[in-house]
Amino acid sequence: LMATFSFQSGEGVGLKARRMSMSLPDEFHVDTCDLNEQFTTTTHIPFLKKTVGKGATAVVKLMQKKNDPARLNYAIKTYRARDSKEKEVDYVQKVKSEYSIAHSLRHPNIVNSFALCTSGNTWSNCMEYCQYGEMYHWVEKGCFKNSFSVDDRNCFFKQLLRGVDYLHSHGIAHRDIKLENLLLTADGHLKITDFGVSDVFSGEHPGIRKTDGKCGQNMGPIRLCNPGICGSLPYISPEVLRGHQRYDPRALDVWACAIVYLTMTFGGGPWNEASPDTDVKYRAYKKGWDEWLVKNPDGEITDSNWPKLPGLFSTQVPGNLTSRSSPAMRRLLIKMLHPDPDARSTITDVLSSNVMKHVECCTAESYEEDCCAPTSSKNLKKQIIKKHNHVPPK
Repeated sequence: LMATFSFQSGEGVGLKARRMSMSLPDEFHVDTCDLNEQFTTTTHIPFLKKTVGKGATAVVKLMQKKNDPARLNYAIKTYRARDSKEKEVDYVQKVKSEYSIAHSLRHPNIVNSFALCTSGNTWSNCMEYCQYGEMYHWVEKGCFKNSFSVDDRNCFFKQLLRGVDYLHSHGIAHRDIKLENLLLTADGHLKITDFGVSDVFSGEHPGIRKTDGKCGQNMGPIRLCNPGICGSLPYISPEVLRGHQRYDPRALDVWACAIVYLTMTFGGGPWNEASPDTDVKYRAYKKGWDEWLVKNPDGEITDSNWPKLPGLFSTQVPGNLTSRSSPAMRRLLIKMLHPDPDARSTITDVLSSNVMKHVECCTAESYEEDCCAPTSSKNLKKQIIKKHNHVPPK
């Protein structure tokens, strides 16, 4: 079972999506600073890596503010150089769009962005540093099998759901939720990062002047996304992969969150891509849904009636999902992985379900009203009681 699971998402899909990005405002209002005037490298600190991440579209390095007595570390995400086929104005717009969205977000489970910096022809996003890096690394190392408990996994899942719920309630869809874009802080808290292919599906873009840098302004009708591949294959929902019609990006995020939970649980996803034409595992999954919907056209899943699905969803397979979580969690994930996006659970549905209500979570639901750009967890400790130890083993 494990050998057939998907591996780390390939590079390039997110880059393609950036090039076919949604229509952006004509002009962004974004303040910038000079990187070299404000920051210095951490090469003088023993045992501390200078480069902490590389991807298809950026390199992330550790730096510190000059003349900062606290010597706080920051993650400096330096974007790829402009492609030769891209116009300079389009490239700059996309960089400013990603930064202004990220900078507008204020939630305990979303990485904070503090400044957009330039250095010559390069652009960089100054972000909070998450010491333990990508969640993908800890799944790959087997921590969810050997170190983290079911309570740990469920808490991480609830943190992810809260972060996505905050995004959706403020008119933003991430569109590339995956383990590589979920980071772990020094306190063992999960944070969502990388808004390079995110979409403002309702309200004003936070990069325009009249929003004053705030997201969720003048919320209105839902704007659907144009057809096109966006995200990383194992996490992309079937309606997006089909590419036939416009789609609601919120449903894509819900699907991806469920895949994240399954990947944390089993060390890999249930299929390589959610296409019945190319993936035999997803074809069997879709067949189980289709057969059940013929007998249950209302699609109502109950404690005693749900689709009989194959593989890890089946109660007949050793080490299945129910044995590694609970029947209630299994039903919840099935609802999140409904092949029909219109019938799929929303992120609000998921968080308000009984199973998630009973999951203890060791992070705050939101920052205090007067907290604008937290650089530490001091303001959170007043609101929460630590229930889990999510710090990975050394």
